[in-house]
Amino acid sequence: MKCTRPLQPPPSVAIVDDEECVRTALAGLLRSIDVRSELFESGLGLLEHDLSRFIIVLSDIQMPGLSGIDLLDRIHALAPDLPVALMTAFPDAEWRRRAEEKGAYSFLAKPLDADAVIAMIESLLDSTGKA
Repeated sequence: MKCTRPLQPPPSVAIVDDEECVRTALAGLLRSIDVRSELFESGLGLLEHDLSRFIIVLSDIQMPGLSGIDLLDRIHALAPDLPVALMTAFPDAEWRRRAEEKGAYSFLAKPLDADAVIAMIESLLDSTGKA
């Protein structure tokens, strides 16, 4: 009898944004480079799941309930090595400073630059060996 290990699901990107059109557009972009994603309309929704299956979290900053900055704090308390990239349509210096102080992996301005997002994900996959 052959023993096999259970298959691990492929790495996935968590996309957290209260706007469905942003979530689905990002998911489509990631699909174009064969990267799986899981979509969440709130940070609290993401926190109900096992964070270990994600290679990165892409989160909007300004959302009802739990903000992206607060989500970053919670994720780092639960999974300190999980990168979190924060996105905002209002990329002022104060948001950037707060994101950097909290240890955000990246700070992205909306509308997102598709090439920059792809480069970020591919670089992360290369550095983690999960490509």
